Amino acid sequence: MARRSLPGDGVGIQVPVGHIGADRVHWQTIFDARDKPSIYRLHNGSGSSAGHGATDPGNAMIVEVDGGKRTIKVNVGTSVDVMGKKIRVKAGTGGETSQVEGWYVLVS
Repeated sequence: MARRSLPGDGVGIQVPVGHIGADRVHWQTIFDARDKPSIYRLHNGSGSSAGHGATDPGNAMIVEVDGGKRTIKVNVGTSVDVMGKKIRVKAGTGGETSQVEGWYVLVS
């Protein structure tokens, strides 16, 4: 699977809003700061995208905050606000594909 290029990937800047497109193998970094933590809202929209439906309900999203000190499971169709210096996501289980899709936005 080819990894999609996301806003800010090439230049190392933090983007206040963006698309989540991750799989079970590779983590997608949402936020990575040296100084202070930020709050991001992450939404798992896997069940509402094309190709998902009753036969493939979509995957849970696994959120890692600050290097694995804690992980959060975000079910399909739900959102979570997380605060940290480094926030990464990847696909969990539940669907027939190995991908998870959604969006993120900077809250504060």
